[in-house]
Amino acid sequence: MAQFETEEQQVEAIKNFWKENGNAIILGAIIGFGGLFGWRYYQDYQKEQAEIASEQYAAAVKAIKAGQTENPEFVEKAKTLIKEHANTSYASLAALKLAQQYVTENKFAEAAEQLRWVADKGNSTFKAMAQLRLARVLLQLERYDEAVAVAKAIDTEAHKSTSLMLQAEALLAQGKQDEAVALFKQAKDAVDGITDPILAMRLTEFGIE
Repeated sequence: MAQFETEEQQVEAIKNFWKENGNAIILGAIIGFGGLFGWRYYQDYQKEQAEIASEQYAAAVKAIKAGQTENPEFVEKAKTLIKEHANTSYASLAALKLAQQYVTENKFAEAAEQLRWVADKGNSTFKAMAQLRLARVLLQLERYDEAVAVAKAIDTEAHKSTSLMLQAEALLAQGKQDEAVALFKQAKDAVDGITDPILAMRLTEFGIE
């Protein structure tokens, strides 16, 4: 760094430095503080949106009446929540609940639509659950190749056995018994804990020990 002989030279050098660089420094400071306050505003906004979504989800669930299958009030509230707060976990929960509602009404195509949304665009926490349910609904719709594809896409170890079993059921429905039995065997080997009752039935049916 250059040395200055007198105070006057130092002062003059500082003046020249600020003249040349002052605007950039001030702008950088403004941007820095702006970024900080912008981030805090974004966090507050996200929190506010989550609270609104929570309230809307609670209102939607409250609209469900015991023993009621047709429930237009819940459907309307759930769809509004999904549309307005798609990136919150409450939207995924609402879509899962809405799919469950459709299944009780045997509206499997509508249920599949909601489950596919959760699997593809919803909160990642619920992805595997949505995929499992979607595969089951696709089996009901006799869309077996799609059911296999969805079940295969489940990559969590905890759901491996169920994924294999669903694939096997789809193959069995298409008359591909040998392939199905092979997958039932893999599902048995992948079981972690209590065996699924349907898998247990299939193991007995095909003499798999």
